[in-house]
Amino acid sequence: MRNKTLFLLIACVCGTVAAIGASQYMQANNGASTVAMVDIFVTTQAVEEQEEITADKLRLEQWPADRVPAGASSDLKSFEGRFARQPLYAGEPVLDIKLMNDKQDIIVPRGYRVVSMPADRNGTVNLVRQGDRVDVRGFFEQGDTFAQDTSLVVLSGVKVFGIDGKTKFDPDEKRTGTAKNIQLLIRQSDEDAWSFAQQYGEISLSLGSPSADEADIADGEASPTAKKFLNDLREYRQERERQRQLALAEQTKEDAPAKVAAKPAKKQEYEFKITKLGPDGRMQEYGFLPGESIPVLLNDTRMTDSTEEPQTSDTTSQGATDSGQDFDLTGQDSPFFAPQSGAERTAY
Repeated sequence: MRNKTLFLLIACVCGTVAAIGASQYMQANNGASTVAMVDIFVTTQAVEEQEEITADKLRLEQWPADRVPAGASSDLKSFEGRFARQPLYAGEPVLDIKLMNDKQDIIVPRGYRVVSMPADRNGTVNLVRQGDRVDVRGFFEQGDTFAQDTSLVVLSGVKVFGIDGKTKFDPDEKRTGTAKNIQLLIRQSDEDAWSFAQQYGEISLSLGSPSADEADIADGEASPTAKKFLNDLREYRQERERQRQLALAEQTKEDAPAKVAAKPAKKQEYEFKITKLGPDGRMQEYGFLPGESIPVLLNDTRMTDSTEEPQTSDTTSQGATDSGQDFDLTGQDSPFFAPQSGAERTAY
């Protein structure tokens, strides 16, 4: 009898404990269900960049009040006439920071420039649309800067800003023909690379990877691709200048002997020459320049001394000038002097 009473007492205690626990659990659940919930708009589908936000792309969804991100709203009017600043995924809360007004649709982001170029002939422009990423390549022909035909990557991961002036992509719009121009969004710090590529070569586009965006580069700093292109361009120009200097030096060496050989052709021409033979075997040659009445001593030799070297006109002229006999046309030193015979002297 006592054992039955003991078992009954234990059962009552366990039941009481279970009832208390269940009651506390129910109270906890009732407290949790009282958390405040609010409605916010989320996207019903993926929204592309610069795509307009319309009512059919939104739906209300309840979110815990303490979990609602800043910028979310339940007012549909706050989204009218606005566009996605960046791609939005389905079910994502629509935040004000991710939207832009219609007036800002074609505003160029700070630190960027929009450049335009004719659509290339390889048909790449027909494969891209607004927002895609492309690589800019330059083809440079042999000339003053490049020693041979060269192809270089100018910019990479460049965003297509517009095609024929249209900055929005409409999937329902069909192209009636090949695009004529394409607009690219490049960094201000990359303008030098773009300008040099256009000046020295021909630019073309190729499809780039969507992950090639260089947005993590500090403001005002050129992209790594642009830096490499400018450095390669500088090296090509320096090498080309070095080759020109070497070619000029070689040409100068080749022209030098020709100039030296041409100098004898510039000798003065004499109208006529006379030779004076003296009694001591001394032979002197004179020449008359055009328009001059006084002869110039050209050579002065002695026939009796075969070992004596002929004197040059400069040395002889200097000696003759010093002795005062250079231009004496009378007396024994005159080129016209003829000695008289003994009979002639007696008759005189």
